[in-house]
Amino acid sequence: MYNKTKDTLKLYHIFKCSILTYQKKGGSWNRPVKDCTPFTPILPFSSLSDLNSVYSLGRELGRAQYGIIRSCKRRSSGALFACKSIARVSLSDPQQMERIMSETCIMKRLSNSTCSFVDGIVRLHDIIEDKDSIHLILELCRGGDLYERITENKRYTEVHAAFLMKSLLESIHFCHSMGIIDRDIKPENILLVDNSETSPIKLADFGLALEFTKGQTFSGLAGSSYYMAPEIFQGEYSEEVDIWSAGVIMYIVLSGAIQKGEVSLSSKLWDFISDEAKDLISKMRHPYAKSRIAVAEAMGK
Repeated sequence: MYNKTKDTLKLYHIFKCSILTYQKKGGSWNRPVKDCTPFTPILPFSSLSDLNSVYSLGRELGRAQYGIIRSCKRRSSGALFACKSIARVSLSDPQQMERIMSETCIMKRLSNSTCSFVDGIVRLHDIIEDKDSIHLILELCRGGDLYERITENKRYTEVHAAFLMKSLLESIHFCHSMGIIDRDIKPENILLVDNSETSPIKLADFGLALEFTKGQTFSGLAGSSYYMAPEIFQGEYSEEVDIWSAGVIMYIVLSGAIQKGEVSLSSKLWDFISDEAKDLISKMRHPYAKSRIAVAEAMGK
């Protein structure tokens, strides 16, 4: 049966593409040419849309390995988010394609959880894909990252560090309870919700994260060398690597020593840090993974 509305839209699309094809071949109209060539989406769960018709883009917030991160506002509601745009051309390698597939699947799982600890994770709100890029619409954190904050403040008080570490350990515990190893916990991947001194933190960037089952081990280098557990270099590891990284971060926030080399608790600075705090750092950085303190135990200390 003839459907006037549907068939009219179809004819309009054919007509529009015919005009644009004519322009490409040297027609006389001086209008911007829009490519009507269909594309195959990379992600099976993304929305196919023109990003600018749904969100208005703002200033650049930072750059990731495969894309640029900008602030954005949803046109329909005025809600503010961060938009991580990953160029499709950068995903030509199968390994890179697998990584973005894994990252988005993991973020969807974490974001859709009803667990209260999900508040310590940067949520994924939407995925929009067009012929040029994949756009991840993420929760907006306005306070920058922990690396910047430590650089500005040099180091945290022990009370403030305890607040921060409790939140970080809760986020790690939540990820592990969901069967996810982060593998890239570092100050640059810990975002602050706002600019206040007591801002909550959120774990971000799951580009190197893996899904695991209890007892499963992995091999292959992953993460930033200063925060990598020794077993990663030895060739077999599991979720305990995240505890090691958290231990390094605890050392950093108490000492202000951003990537200065060997971790040492013997300098004069540590004379003013409690034995309990130093003991926890040592247990989180135990060289043998199976002897390392568990997340749940560390949270209770």
